[in-house]
Amino acid sequence: MAFMTGAKKRLVSIDALRGLDMVLLSGGAVVLWELCRVCWGAGVPDWLAQQFRHAEFGCGFTCWDLVMPLFLFITGCSMPVAFARYREQGWWRTMWRVGRRLALLFLLGMVVQGNLCSGDPQQMSLFCNTLQAIAAGYLVSAVVLMLWGWRGQLVSCVVLLALYWFLMRFVPYNQQPGGLFEPTNNLAYYIDCTLQGHWQDGTPYTWILTSLNFGALTLVGVLGGGLVFRMHGKRALCWLSLSGVLCLVAALLLEYDTPLNKHLFTTTMVLWSGGWCLLLLALFHLVFDCLRGTGWLAFPLQVVGCNALLAYLLTNTPGLAGRSLWGGVAHPLFRWAESPLVYEGLSFGLLWLMLYFLHRHKAWLRV
Repeated sequence: MAFMTGAKKRLVSIDALRGLDMVLLSGGAVVLWELCRVCWGAGVPDWLAQQFRHAEFGCGFTCWDLVMPLFLFITGCSMPVAFARYREQGWWRTMWRVGRRLALLFLLGMVVQGNLCSGDPQQMSLFCNTLQAIAAGYLVSAVVLMLWGWRGQLVSCVVLLALYWFLMRFVPYNQQPGGLFEPTNNLAYYIDCTLQGHWQDGTPYTWILTSLNFGALTLVGVLGGGLVFRMHGKRALCWLSLSGVLCLVAALLLEYDTPLNKHLFTTTMVLWSGGWCLLLLALFHLVFDCLRGTGWLAFPLQVVGCNALLAYLLTNTPGLAGRSLWGGVAHPLFRWAESPLVYEGLSFGLLWLMLYFLHRHKAWLRV
């Protein structure tokens, strides 16, 4: 892990979409929520309030539920260009790079959410964080990218989705029948508890078997990013939009058989979130890559998107007094603010200014 300097040719749409995702996760969503409270007071509509929270287990899908899948998708979007360079370095050198990134992401995931810094093995969780899901998806996609072109990538994505669906739907476990999708009674949860033991984090989220679908969603991003890089313009927009709509339709049809459940990362959920991710990429490609004079709109998002890992670590790693690392910086400076909107706005504004300073000096945290 290091701060990398220097610029490489990048697509504005991908950096901006990554930036939007990280803006929401690093404080922007809280600012939006406080704005809603100012506008509606205590009468914020239930449907709107729910969009700022994760849906309960088995109770649909909210806007906030899209944040984590979008991370996986965007990771895949950036991979086609990167691996075009890596292939020139040879298989073993590329796999060494992939293995190093995998190890660092997995370790950072334990720091952020696995209580690694507590020093107490009884409190630690092994596989429990978005960064580790990204690591799993990145590994699967890296192997597929090194072996096959876009057709092989598409087939691999479908096979992974079908395999996870089949295992969850039909394979019995621990004297239980297949096809159970209850919070602590399903095949993926059983595998997590069996293999992780006391390292399992105790939530109904699943990780080990679910890595099949982490890989599938990352491959959806690989395919989407590949379309943008290969075609660019109207053809890319048409294919992205068509693919997104087809994924949404497939999810609606499959929901009659398998629930849309983010905790279990079901195949239905991957198709649903992947469809929205593809449509978002199409929108951002239209606005920021195809239209002229829109760079100023993308720039605030690019500042965050180019240093997404640093923003994530600062705002999600536990610090002192139950606050994040960034909260430990912002609270002493802005605790005088009586309005939550002012406090959250100043905190996020200071974070953006710091990221802007690093962006100006072309300093980005990479693994």
